[in-house]
Amino acid sequence: MAFGLLLIVIGLLLLIDSLDLIEGVGFEELWPVLLITIGIAIIYDRVRRSWRRR
Repeated sequence: MAFGLLLIVIGLLLLIDSLDLIEGVGFEELWPVLLITIGIAIIYDRVRRSWRRR
């Protein structure tokens, strides 16, 4: 599920960049959001797995 969400976020960022929906903001400025999203997905997955074991 996390990998699917990651692909959706990447696709949305690339779509926004290619359609120029946000003026003056390109993928170069948005790549930190991608890293944050990956980090959140990893943490969420690990927390969810630890709750299942209990």
